[in-house]
Amino acid sequence: MACIRLKENWEFNGESTYRHVNTHLPNYARPRFIRIKSAIELTATFKYRKVQLVEEGFNPAVIKDRLYFLDDKENLYVQMTQDMYNSVKNHVFKL
Repeated sequence: MACIRLKENWEFNGESTYRHVNTHLPNYARPRFIRIKSAIELTATFKYRKVQLVEEGFNPAVIKDRLYFLDDKENLYVQMTQDMYNSVKNHVFKL
């Protein structure tokens, strides 16, 4: 998973992000999930606060941020739904 903050007045484009990731990263390094946050929290020593993000995982019922999933069949990042999450958790859809 990658957690990113967009520049002000920018929108996430799943198709162009997929093309960029597919062109510049090997298959094993491509993020399966992209989480869009309005602000990235820092610790007192200016490190990114990651523990909470790991604990929340990729469950759209828990995460209030926008969450996108890499769909190799459609060649784009699509917004994660509860149905997609359930399919992954129940091993119907394999990552």
